[in-house]
Amino acid sequence: MKKLLIALSLLLTVQMGAQTKDVADAVKAFERAKQEAANAKRAENPQTWTKLAAAYAAVYDAPIKTIWIGASRVEVKVLLKDQRIVNTTEESLNNTQYVIDEYTDKKLYYAENGDLAAWVVTNKYVNEDLLGESLKSLDKAAELDTKNARTKEITDQLIALKNRYFNEAMSAYALGNFKESSNNFESAVNIGMHKMVNQVDTVFMYYTGLTAFLGQDHDRAIKFFTKAIDNGYDAKGDAYSYLAEAYKVKSDIEMTKEILNTGFRKYPGTQSILVSLINTYIESNDDPAKILELINAAQANEPNNATLYYAEGNVWKNMNNIEKAVESYKKSVETDPSYYFGYFAIGAAYYDKAVDIQVKASEELDDNKYEALVKELEINLEAALDPFEKCYEAATDEEIKGVVAEYLKNIYFRFREKSPEHLAKYEKFNALTHKE
Repeated sequence: MKKLLIALSLLLTVQMGAQTKDVADAVKAFERAKQEAANAKRAENPQTWTKLAAAYAAVYDAPIKTIWIGASRVEVKVLLKDQRIVNTTEESLNNTQYVIDEYTDKKLYYAENGDLAAWVVTNKYVNEDLLGESLKSLDKAAELDTKNARTKEITDQLIALKNRYFNEAMSAYALGNFKESSNNFESAVNIGMHKMVNQVDTVFMYYTGLTAFLGQDHDRAIKFFTKAIDNGYDAKGDAYSYLAEAYKVKSDIEMTKEILNTGFRKYPGTQSILVSLINTYIESNDDPAKILELINAAQANEPNNATLYYAEGNVWKNMNNIEKAVESYKKSVETDPSYYFGYFAIGAAYYDKAVDIQVKASEELDDNKYEALVKELEINLEAALDPFEKCYEAATDEEIKGVVAEYLKNIYFRFREKSPEHLAKYEKFNALTHKE
């Protein structure tokens, strides 16, 4: 046993030595570069600062040197063959299942397809903001390089630094660290806008906004979605949808409408904009004719979307046109027979109309008119039975099923003496509602 422990100890020492050689070399080079930058005379030379910038970047790179986001797990294991995996676990993060290989200085996260999706360096060999300090060093080099002798070197390092920030942003995004991801995307944007790079990256602007939105920082999301749009990038209309949603969260409904209308005029066929616009008009009780116009446009774009006919039915119902509402709700279930919300809406429309008639009947003094109202009431209740039954059968939500069972129990109670079938139905749904 003692010999085995010694052998394992020697093996671990060899593996650790192989793992940290790049790191050790990078740290030594960094210490030398930092000493040079601290020398007053050498600090006046722009090359001193490009060397320091490169040294910071090298320390950053050392733990993840040679690997990349998107590499397969097999490829990474080959590239890191001299480094030992000390632990392998599985974890669900940001709605994704990851296999995590843990090394002495990092964790590598593999998505379900086996590709490297993210990394987290767990052992910082230099306790500084490595990428931030590298950028500061390059800015210092650019300031001192009055003869432009180092222009290409500085520019190349800035572009490489931008790519490092992008990788950090993607890693953070994959793991659901949206604030960190947004900050890294912004850093990549800022480097792109650096006077020595001059590459305005509107896609990164958009993703800065998107990750801010996902992190519920809506002011920041508004800022960067607006910048992306102003610079000519709107992700084929999605930027308008997200920007409008950010304004909606802040209860700025007028700006929400303005953004969505702008997006709709530019992309009349983009469903995300159209649906957002419809929902906003409905929620703000705006002009029904305008809402119907938008819904009809959406239906033309996507005729097989049952929810659009359901939305149209809701508008007609709010306008107290039950016939038109039911017509639209029926269209929703004709389009998708499994769309149980449509069945529920049909049943509820008839049931609600019956309740209104019952109120009128209770106030009617004329017997003939009263009897006519009762007959009309029962016609509407009977009309609600079939759609409610279909809704109960199709529904997958137990809460919805419980509500529908209550409606059916009440209607069948009224008709329980009409036939044995009606009585049996009452007993069925009465038992179900008591059970629930």
